[in-house]
Amino acid sequence: MLRIPMYCLLLLLPATACADDKNTFSMGSALLQTAWALLVVVGLILAIYGLARKRLLFTKATGGVIRIVEIRALNPRSSLALVEVRGREFLLGVGTSNIHLIAELSPEKEPLPEFETLLKEAQ
Repeated sequence: MLRIPMYCLLLLLPATACADDKNTFSMGSALLQTAWALLVVVGLILAIYGLARKRLLFTKATGGVIRIVEIRALNPRSSLALVEVRGREFLLGVGTSNIHLIAELSPEKEPLPEFETLLKEAQ
């Protein structure tokens, strides 16, 4: 069980310092309240970011058989994905509720000749 000292709980209370008996706040106390609220909000954002990052790192699979080479968005609801599985590449169409195999791409064994060489051979 995590034990929090009582004086740490007092830090969570807003600082309301009154300037006089009319319950009007001074500029200093307003600045202190604003700074405290900003620190609390930034702290919460950092805590949520840290938890999300930690959780996402555990879900990533490293060193697996399936590797996503590239993803290109076509529109907000569909995209193309180039996936490599055990040395073979697949072009997939990914929609909101389905995935279709568009083509199975074979790895290029030799590079394609340049345009200038093809032009010289054609002449």
